[in-house]
Amino acid sequence: MKTTLNRPFRQEMIRYQGWFGAFSRAFLSNASKTGREAMGLKLVHSQRVRHLALTLGEDLDIDQRALFLSELCGLFHDIGRLPQFEKYGTFLDAKSEDHALLSVKVLKENQVLKDLKDEERQVVLDAIYVHNKFSIPENFKGLKLTLSKILRDADKIDIWRVFDEFYTKGKGSNEINLGLPPGDAISSEVMEDFSSGRIVRLENVKNQLDFMVMRLSWLFDINFKASLKIITQRGYIDTILERLPQGEERRLISSKLSRFLKERLGT
Repeated sequence: MKTTLNRPFRQEMIRYQGWFGAFSRAFLSNASKTGREAMGLKLVHSQRVRHLALTLGEDLDIDQRALFLSELCGLFHDIGRLPQFEKYGTFLDAKSEDHALLSVKVLKENQVLKDLKDEERQVVLDAIYVHNKFSIPENFKGLKLTLSKILRDADKIDIWRVFDEFYTKGKGSNEINLGLPPGDAISSEVMEDFSSGRIVRLENVKNQLDFMVMRLSWLFDINFKASLKIITQRGYIDTILERLPQGEERRLISSKLSRFLKERLGT
């Protein structure tokens, strides 16, 4: 198994990191203290997703070129968050624009990926565009499908980290809960989706409890065993489960997750 990018690809990644840093500093320098803190969290997230994408790619033993492209996807997948926050003062797509589409626009307008082959550039842009969509298009094949799966898993894993730190350490903004009310019960539509092994749709989410169950349902969309191992080892699932109200619904959710993980991980 390859343990890191070889020297030529690593040098290329350093160059892309340089552009990422310069682009980011331009936004940070014009932002308020609150804005710098908010955008700073997204920059940390991008670097963590980049590293997770590399980790997952290594576990899959993909070749060096694909590994390099997967790391590029991770680094740039949220670059549109900077102009999004500068223009709208929020990271909520519903109150602004699709941040994945904004990321693609930034990369195209600045010709960031101009040195890639045309096919590789399109694969990276497509993977970034679908990273926040409900599902991967059925016509995605080959490298495009692999990179999309890697990026979606890496992104979800680090979003779980963000919520875990919010719940356990109080880090982060209340915007993380989309301005939803706390709620005292899980909505029936949310339970129906979850019980059927489907990802809970955001339009069915009415309160923070629903939102927690939606995030748990993301497990049904995780592509790789290595991703599931990271999620379970870090305790992200338990952090959310512990915050659901005691009762039959929590028991059903916990039981379904246990069965699902046992089947996927073979434990």
